[in-house]
Amino acid sequence: MRSVLIAFIVTFAFAVVAAQNFPTKSCPPGEHSVLYCPQMAEPTCSNPSVHKLNRPSACGIPQCFCDNPYVRDRYGRCVPLTEC
Repeated sequence: MRSVLIAFIVTFAFAVVAAQNFPTKSCPPGEHSVLYCPQMAEPTCSNPSVHKLNRPSACGIPQCFCDNPYVRDRYGRCVPLTEC
């Protein structure tokens, strides 16, 4: 009986975690999907850290950020900070 109860608890916990279904975005190579609430601005040549947006932003909308240690340049490409 105890093993059945443990199996039920493990199955239930797995189902709860799997049901979260966090939204993701399909990003190009060299980028990854992030989900901030509220949305954040990604690292750029002019501001190389994740920072607050200058406008109100929604929650639950995935974004693509450049993989570390790259930042977004003014042309929308992911480049090393040294190439900005």
